[in-house]
Amino acid sequence: MRLDSVRMRVLGWVLGPLLMAACGGNSGIGLSAEEETLGTVQAALCDDSSVTHLTLSGISTYQGDTAGSGSWQVTYPANAVRLEYYIDGVLQSSEERPGTTGTWYFSKGGVACGWRTFQVKTYPMVIDSGGNRTTCWSNPSQSITQPVIEPCPTTEAGYKHTVALKRDGTVWAWGENIHGQLGDGTTTQRLTPAQVTGIGEVVGIAAGFNHTVAVKRDGTVWSWGENAYGQHGDGTTANRLTPVQVAGLSNVKAVAAGFGYTVALKHDGTVWSLGYNESGQLGDGSLSHSSVPVQAEGLGNIRAIDVRIAHTLALRQDGTVWAWGENGDGQLGDGTTLHRSTPVQAASINNVVSMAAGAWFTVVLKQDGTVWAWGRNWQGQLGDGTTSTRLRPVQAVGLSNVIAVSAGSPHTVALKQDGTVWTWGQNTYGQLGDGTQTDRWSPVQVAGLNGVTAIDAGAWHTLAVKQDGTARAWGSNFYTQLGDGTQTDRLTPVQVVGLSLL
Repeated sequence: MRLDSVRMRVLGWVLGPLLMAACGGNSGIGLSAEEETLGTVQAALCDDSSVTHLTLSGISTYQGDTAGSGSWQVTYPANAVRLEYYIDGVLQSSEERPGTTGTWYFSKGGVACGWRTFQVKTYPMVIDSGGNRTTCWSNPSQSITQPVIEPCPTTEAGYKHTVALKRDGTVWAWGENIHGQLGDGTTTQRLTPAQVTGIGEVVGIAAGFNHTVAVKRDGTVWSWGENAYGQHGDGTTANRLTPVQVAGLSNVKAVAAGFGYTVALKHDGTVWSLGYNESGQLGDGSLSHSSVPVQAEGLGNIRAIDVRIAHTLALRQDGTVWAWGENGDGQLGDGTTLHRSTPVQAASINNVVSMAAGAWFTVVLKQDGTVWAWGRNWQGQLGDGTTSTRLRPVQAVGLSNVIAVSAGSPHTVALKQDGTVWTWGQNTYGQLGDGTQTDRWSPVQVAGLNGVTAIDAGAWHTLAVKQDGTARAWGSNFYTQLGDGTQTDRLTPVQVVGLSLL
C-alpha cells in the first residue's frame, strides 16, 4: 500500500462522521466494522517501510569513553529512522533522525574497562507534515553488535615473576627470568619493570609458573618463557625469550596460565588449552600433553577462566562453576578427590560472578558479595576459621561487599567495594600484608592500603593496583618479584618502582 492511498484512508476516517452529520445522518454512529482503526492505518504505513542499510564505521574505547559511528538508509514510505544504542544489553540513549539516509554517531563516558558489547538498533519511522510520528516497532529492525575492549590496567603474579598490563596495551615484567618469562630478549633477572619486546595492542595477560601469555586486541594469543610441554604452540619445546604467536588460536578474549599449560577463552564461549596434561587439566578427556590447542569437552557459554597449578576453572553465563584437572584435595568442588579430564560442575554453588584457582584450592565470589572456597586448607586459605580441607564450598567468615578475589599458592586475597584489601592463609613471607608473618585462618585487612582497583596473588607475593595507576606489592622478594629495586621481603605494601599503568 502506498502512502497516498494510506492518506486517503486517514482522510476518510477523520471526515466520514462529519459528512454523515451534514447529510442528516446520525452523528453518534461510530465506525463500521469495515472502516479502519488508527492502528490499522499505522500498520499500513509500516507495511513497506524498512531499514535497508546499516553500517558500523568503527567503535572504540579510551579511558572510559566509548564512541562509534556509521550510516543508515530507509525505504519509502519511511522518511526517518529511530536509532537505539546499547552497551552490554542496557539502553544508553536513542535518537530520531529525519531523512531516507544519513549517518549516526554515539559516545558515552564512564564505561568500565574490559570487554564490552556495543549494539546499535534501528527502526523505520514515518513523519507526516504535521510532525506526527509513527515508529514501526513490529518491523524486523536492522542491528549491529560489536565487542569492544579497553585494556584494564592490571598486574599478574606468577611463581617467581610479575607482569603488568598498561592502559596503552604494552606489557612490562620483572623478577626471575631464567626461562625468558619476562620477554625482554634476555635471561637477566630484573629488579624493576622492563618492557616486553615486540608486542603491543595487548588486552589481557596471564603469568604462569615459568611462562607468560598475552591476548591481543585482534584475538591472537602470544606466549614466552618456558616451553617444555609445548605450551607456546609454536611446534617446538624451546624456551622463548620474546613473544611468539600460539598457532591455532584466534578470536580469543581471555587467557590463563598454569604449570606448563595455557588456557584460552574464545568469544564464542568455548575453552581451549595446550601444554601439560598429566592430571587432565586440558579438559579434552585425555591425559596426553598437547602442543596444539584442544577444546574442553562439553563446555560452552563460558564468560571467565582461571588456573593456578594443575586445575582449571570456568565460569558459565548462568553463574555455575565448572572445573577439571587435579583434585587430590577436592579443589574441583564435586565432592570427590578424583582427578577429572573433562569438566564437572562444582556442587552446591551458584550465582557466582568471579572465581580464582589457588594451588590446591578454589575461591569464588557470589553476586551478593560473599566469598566461598573449597579444597586444601592447611594454612587457613579457605577463610572459614579452620584448617580443615573441604570438598564442598564453605563461606569465608566476616567478609562482605567484596568485588574481586584472587588465590595464590597457600593464601587468598579479596578486594572490597570500599577499595580496601583483605587477605588470609599462609603468611610466611608477609604475603598477607598485615605487618606480621602469622598465618591467618580468617580475613585480615592489608595495612595502610586503600583506593585499590585490582588485585592478584602469586605463589608467595601479592599485588594491588591503585586508582592513580601505581602498583603495590608485598611478600616474598627473593627473586625481585616485588619490583621495588631490592631483594627484601616486605610485610606491608611497597610501591613498584617506575611503573604507571595509566
